[in-house]
Amino acid sequence: MKLAVLSGKGGVGKTLLSINLSVIFAQEGYKVLLVDANFSAPTVATYFKTVPNTHTIDEALAKGATDLSSLVWIHPSGVHFVTPSFNLVGLDDETLRNIFTLLSPLFPNYDFVIFDGPAGVEKDAYYTVLHSDAALIVTNPNYPALYNALKVNYFVQAMKKPVVGAVLNMVTGKDEVSREEAQAIVEAPIIGEIPYDPEVKKAVNAGQPVVLYNPNAPASRAIYQIAEALLGRKLRRKPRGGGIGDIIKRVIDWLLG
Repeated sequence: MKLAVLSGKGGVGKTLLSINLSVIFAQEGYKVLLVDANFSAPTVATYFKTVPNTHTIDEALAKGATDLSSLVWIHPSGVHFVTPSFNLVGLDDETLRNIFTLLSPLFPNYDFVIFDGPAGVEKDAYYTVLHSDAALIVTNPNYPALYNALKVNYFVQAMKKPVVGAVLNMVTGKDEVSREEAQAIVEAPIIGEIPYDPEVKKAVNAGQPVVLYNPNAPASRAIYQIAEALLGRKLRRKPRGGGIGDIIKRVIDWLLG
């Protein structure tokens, strides 16, 4: 399964979801390759506190590499990922075709290939969707983000690829578009809502996926539910909550405010 995680605009939490879904799938025993397909503004590696300037997609292209194992980084969670460096520029059609020609032999080795795609519907998004089996759209519960998500939905449909659904991220439940209205705007089922959660920022600053940093955080729980929706089954490993440890942690977080 090759899944493109897309958004209509930047900053909605697309990479957050791509990374954490990859971790959950790896925990479930699947072989997972996470591809940073946001070639002009890569961020996957930085979420892992890594800024690679070697063993990158653009280095492999420049060298005409045939040993693709040198491209693959392995996170302690078990997720494999590939990334461009920050030097990759000039994303014309030929470069984008060459990138996917380079990477495609890796894909059959994995149960899941998750593309952390670019925002919007430019050429890089076209090639990402072209090499995917389906797309998942990430948006925020506000009108600009939702209508840009609708544009992505139309874009994917025009390429004859299915949209498995949309995810609302950074949901506060206050002064924002409701789930029902969001679903009507995006014209795709809302398969999950990730609440605004300070634990996410803490996890990012710690260089860890939030589902590992704090599996019981509200955002983590929501992402586990999204993973279940995508897999169509209950997960073997799920966060447990409600114990005295969770209560103490919430009290400490509140006191430190």
